[in-house]
Amino acid sequence: MATIKTNTILPVATGYIEVSRQYNNGDGTGRYITYTYRGSKDALRAASADWVAAGGKYQINEDGPYSTATVTFAGSQIDPNAPLSPVDPFQEEPTTRFEFRTEYIDASLFELPYVRAEAKKYISDEEYFSAVKLAGEDPKNNKLPMPEGQFPLAYQLIKRLSRGQTSFQTSRVSLTRVSSFSARNGLPATPPIISSIYTGEVLSARNGFPDSVKTMMPKPPADPNLTPDGTVWSWLKTNDSTSLIIKTNQVERKETWTFAAGDLLVYPYDSPPNNSI
Repeated sequence: MATIKTNTILPVATGYIEVSRQYNNGDGTGRYITYTYRGSKDALRAASADWVAAGGKYQINEDGPYSTATVTFAGSQIDPNAPLSPVDPFQEEPTTRFEFRTEYIDASLFELPYVRAEAKKYISDEEYFSAVKLAGEDPKNNKLPMPEGQFPLAYQLIKRLSRGQTSFQTSRVSLTRVSSFSARNGLPATPPIISSIYTGEVLSARNGFPDSVKTMMPKPPADPNLTPDGTVWSWLKTNDSTSLIIKTNQVERKETWTFAAGDLLVYPYDSPPNNSI
């Protein structure tokens, strides 16, 4: 944080003067500047309308012979010497950071790669899974129509399904981009009803991810049994939220994409609806 102070005490013709200026960009919320003005309460109250219109946040203290106003402006394009100058919010360059997280989820036992490999030896995957599920619900009356010597995993699955075990814990990677704007940048656009899924290359290109982020993005697994039929390993946007940071009068937007096997029947692939990502 840097602070600039002046020695001027008396207000000028405008009715108030700037007495200090503080810069801050080190707490992860992006750049913001806090100005302190001194003057008559009427002049500061009148100026407050301009501060609000420019996206500022203010507080006026009317104790003492002169009133004091503290005004905070946020955003990368604020001119420190002309904070009230109009700036197109859509031209603002946000302060951005990226976060990779590992999420732990429950996946179906049928997602196990060696189970999928065994299923491919049967008439079809669907008939294999259907027969195992039916036998697991009632092992006594619903016998498996397949020899145990050829399909040993199917009989192991029945034991687990019959005692109520249907899933196992696994993990997946998510990527979050956190962007901080001035308060004049509002909420994100309305998302499409059905989101799209993207390869890492396309998602990176459309969003301008830096090389340091691209190199950390996971790749599709080499084992084909980890990619169910009709799916493709891709990134799906799973969160797009915006919040107002009262302290700095900034808007913080969080966008999260999750890497998983996306269903090609449900999601458009590398072709966004409504140009939304």
